[in-house]
Amino acid sequence: MAAGAGTRATVVIVNWNGAHLLGPCLDAVAKQDVDGFETVVADNASTDGSVALLRRDYPWVRVVETGGNLGFAGGNNAALRTVSTPFTVLLNNDAVPEPSWLRETLNAFEDDPAVGVVTPKILFLPRFVRLSLDTPGFVPGGADPRELGVRVYGVTVGGEPVKPLWERLTWGPEPGGFSWTRPRGDLLLPTSETPGAQRVSFTWAAERAKDVRLSWDGGGVTLPVGTEPGETAFDLPSGVERLDVVNNAGGIVLRDGYGADRGFQQVDEGQFDAREDVFAFCGNGAAFRREVLDSVGLFDDDFFLYYEDTDLSWRVQAAGWRVRYEPAAVLRHHHAASSGEASPVFQFHVQRNRLLMLTKNASRGLAARQVLRYPLTAASVARRTLRQGLAARARPDVSQSRLHLRVVASYLRLLPAMLRRRRAIDRTRAVSRADLERRLVARP
Repeated sequence: MAAGAGTRATVVIVNWNGAHLLGPCLDAVAKQDVDGFETVVADNASTDGSVALLRRDYPWVRVVETGGNLGFAGGNNAALRTVSTPFTVLLNNDAVPEPSWLRETLNAFEDDPAVGVVTPKILFLPRFVRLSLDTPGFVPGGADPRELGVRVYGVTVGGEPVKPLWERLTWGPEPGGFSWTRPRGDLLLPTSETPGAQRVSFTWAAERAKDVRLSWDGGGVTLPVGTEPGETAFDLPSGVERLDVVNNAGGIVLRDGYGADRGFQQVDEGQFDAREDVFAFCGNGAAFRREVLDSVGLFDDDFFLYYEDTDLSWRVQAAGWRVRYEPAAVLRHHHAASSGEASPVFQFHVQRNRLLMLTKNASRGLAARQVLRYPLTAASVARRTLRQGLAARARPDVSQSRLHLRVVASYLRLLPAMLRRRRAIDRTRAVSRADLERRLVARP
């Protein structure tokens, strides 16, 4: 797996304090059923012993020490500048590829020389049980028109904390470390593959004492919930169907300029088993022809992490290359293992980088509308927070307003550089902005 005359591809993995993730990832890379590739880990100045682990347990891995935390964009770029193989394939340190992943990825380039990037089918790492929740709902009234169910503070399976997939059931994280559910809906519960029944525990509360019905295929249980946070457990029987769930089947960009994972949180039932072109690749598992990176350039270092792959996807297509989704190339992903989707780091970079991406790549109309809308939305959030604080006679939570101010300040600081890069993209453009925006999709 070291580089040599016959080396066709390089697998690049960025790592920052991910010693606990590298073992499963690299063990899976070692099991790839294809020869002729090398593996490079770009280490972003980890302090958890990652480099020592690599040198001790994985001597076949070439380590590039970047000297600082350069993020996903800068870390990949540091490694990519050392690569000369015909193909380069990126992989997150929290991903576990199937044995045929690399072979199927490289095969996808063979039938069309216009394909510049191949992106795989990404499944969530665990398998899931579908649970249906049903409980009496209520509307708080006042400034909050939502119909609510229960407050969920945490879920464990076998005594270990887990992150259910419940985007369609909950209203999202709230101050206080909980999420309100809707009165009814489905969640996907990650489970282990150990045999036998598994102990499942919910820590939750509600506006009053009431029952919650949790159902699964072939069974269910009715559980009490009180007004103060408390733990309620039940045994999920063995034999309940475990499901694969899609994390990403290629990327899309919505007409309002938001990027999204195609198929996100959908149970994998074969609906994404066709090879096809997509607007955007996912940086986890994406493979590039060397000519693409030579002509289009690498990731934008200023993005640090998030939206850097969508930005590069836009530039790749502007240069006339195609992005191909290959469903036979499968990897499993521990989603948001490094940063967490509710973290300030995630929120800052997602919000800022979307505006930077549009400034560089979108038409003037789309970019201007979204950039100007951002401070208006931020002001609306600040007003709502202030009203809620006054109504509760409590100090308003200004964390979101501070985040919005940081985003605006950072965007303005980087705006001149983004405009220069926009002009540079136009000088080598093969596909117009208007033609690319026809590929954007309506919000569901």
